[in-house]
Amino acid sequence: MKYLDKIKRHIAFRKYFTKENETFTNEFHFLPKTEIEKLRTEKLKNVLYRAVNTVPFYRSLQKEIDFENFTLLELKKFPIVNKDMIRSKPQEFTSTKYKGIASNTSGSTGIPFEFLLPYESSAIELMTANRAWGMGKEYTYHYKDPVVNLRSYSPKKGEPLTHVDLKNNYWYISPFHINDENLDQFIRFIEKSKSKILRGYPSSLYIFTLLLIKNNIKLSGIRSLITSSESLLPKYREVIEGHWGIKVLDWYGQNENTVTVQQCWAGNYHNNDDYGIIEIAEDHNIIATSLNNYVMPFIRYNTNDKAILNEETITNCPCGRNVSIPFKGILGRNDDILKKNDGTLIPTANFSTAMKYYDKLNQFQIIQNADNSVMLNLVIEDVTDDYIEKIKSEVYQRLGDVKLEVRKVKQIERDARTGKVKVSVQNY
Repeated sequence: MKYLDKIKRHIAFRKYFTKENETFTNEFHFLPKTEIEKLRTEKLKNVLYRAVNTVPFYRSLQKEIDFENFTLLELKKFPIVNKDMIRSKPQEFTSTKYKGIASNTSGSTGIPFEFLLPYESSAIELMTANRAWGMGKEYTYHYKDPVVNLRSYSPKKGEPLTHVDLKNNYWYISPFHINDENLDQFIRFIEKSKSKILRGYPSSLYIFTLLLIKNNIKLSGIRSLITSSESLLPKYREVIEGHWGIKVLDWYGQNENTVTVQQCWAGNYHNNDDYGIIEIAEDHNIIATSLNNYVMPFIRYNTNDKAILNEETITNCPCGRNVSIPFKGILGRNDDILKKNDGTLIPTANFSTAMKYYDKLNQFQIIQNADNSVMLNLVIEDVTDDYIEKIKSEVYQRLGDVKLEVRKVKQIERDARTGKVKVSVQNY
């Protein structure tokens, strides 16, 4: 990130993350439905107006959109786009007037994808997340409350298995080292944090819960469980909720910051209607429109994530929130569990995070066999042996001393059912 961009993002954060905006964000879900509809219509109008006037790809729609009598239906006049279209011609989808900060993701397919976000996006993300983490029944999260995270931390050799971000009061536990040997250390770490909230990949919370069950351990201080970044499998939910005695609150979103959906204590998936608009295509794909990104607008963006539709329309949620409930759950976002030689189970979500820093790596896939040996498929440019060794080190760092074979391939086969490329495959 450029130094000037850091300064601009910091200034934008300080300007946007105010007590007034934070209070309004927290109250938004409980506004009357008519007021929620009015506010998101105004936000959509603003994004679409900037798009047709400053983004090359959408300029042909200038005369098509009725901004005088604007409704949400105007969105249907825009074409559905996808990641490949934006990746192939990024300048066509970038505003010629508004500037922003670069971001990127490997996503569930392992293919790097770069895009731009407004400078104030980090403030919006934080306020939206803070609100989402407070949707439990027994505990409402407040900014700077301690949070234990069983995710997003991959210690290098010699580094501690836990880490504290004092600025945000985030307490991190390595999801790659959840085993009997480290269990006591992790329990002491959680107790020391005094956190009432535990976040993690569904698989990491599941693995941790299995260890607690095995050792007949109950942690009484946790009042809220948040999962994200993988599909929350029914088996995971059953085991986790059965042991902890509280509901798992599942979160859906993407690094592109298009839409975010958070489950409440009553079990319903609530869309953040001030953040993005969701459409469900005939093939159940989630079509997302960001209400915050005017720098590189994501308008009717095909996420390739598939939704489980609600069997019946839910008009009033017991939790009291009046924002929309677009679906019942998510299909096709399952990063499966891999195993170390010592039997330690680890989630694979952080492999995508690690691999995105290798700019000559176009795509990857990890296949693990019953004997724990690993095949690493790489769609990669001509690189040196040292470059390949660095990529292999990422696998060793997470899986330990497994038998590892690297294979360069022209393409990764897609999953026949979901149409996606799976980052990990388990041949057990």
